[in-house]
Amino acid sequence: MIKRILIIISVLAFSAVLFPQDLDAHYLQGDDYFISDTDLEGHSWITVKVAKMMEAPTANTNGEAKFLIVKDGKEVWTKYFWQTRIARPDEIKLGTVVIMYDYSTGGIYVPPKKREDARVHNWFMAKVTDVSTAYKGYVLVSGGYNVGIESIRVIGSQEIKTTEVAREVPVTPVVAPEPVKQTIQPEDSYVAPSSKGGLRIVKATYGGYMPENTVDVTDYLNTLIRDGKLTVKANDQFLKVRTSSSEERTLKIQYQTVDGIFETAVIQGMQANIPNASHRKVKP
Repeated sequence: MIKRILIIISVLAFSAVLFPQDLDAHYLQGDDYFISDTDLEGHSWITVKVAKMMEAPTANTNGEAKFLIVKDGKEVWTKYFWQTRIARPDEIKLGTVVIMYDYSTGGIYVPPKKREDARVHNWFMAKVTDVSTAYKGYVLVSGGYNVGIESIRVIGSQEIKTTEVAREVPVTPVVAPEPVKQTIQPEDSYVAPSSKGGLRIVKATYGGYMPENTVDVTDYLNTLIRDGKLTVKANDQFLKVRTSSSEERTLKIQYQTVDGIFETAVIQGMQANIPNASHRKVKP
């Protein structure tokens, strides 16, 4: 019996290596926390670091939790910790507490470009103080820093599901097809899926962090859908565009299936299959 238990534990540990948690567009995982040794109150901004919770807070620890800092492996106790997720545009309002990657280019703070940067470099917390430039793709936060909207995270847990976990769920055989359930949605928010297998690209842009360096490729990607599936590549050749910017480019896609509207981001030189169960669902 003991031998069997050890085998199961070994298999689970091996699976964890093969199938790590999904990363969101900022290369952060669902169980990642940001921690600090102080609160934002009384400060224009504070530095925060990515960490993993080792022990949850209790009354015996005075509300402090124990964390392992991802950057250097140090173990610390603190009561200042936050789970976050990438902000939706409608959540970026005056006074909102936000967290951003601590790197700027061209006077605007931008998201991390690779996993190693996101997980070991500093981030910072501040409050949104001016949204008058939101239409340009960035806002002002306390401390006087311009931050790209796509760089902003808000307090709240992520809802990330991995493809591998979904595959482990037993599937009950369906004897007969069930009638399709229809959901009534407001006319101004519902967009019918494409007739090409139920997949439709709602919005797709390719380019850098500044709006003037971005190209809309929505219509073109819709022409490439075959049998409800699409493989995209984030490069000029595949997208049939010519970009002159030297900064790294990203293909941002929002698409609809019969299950809802999802979004994903593909870094320059990479590719992705659509639809994918790991992509973030933004609307039922």
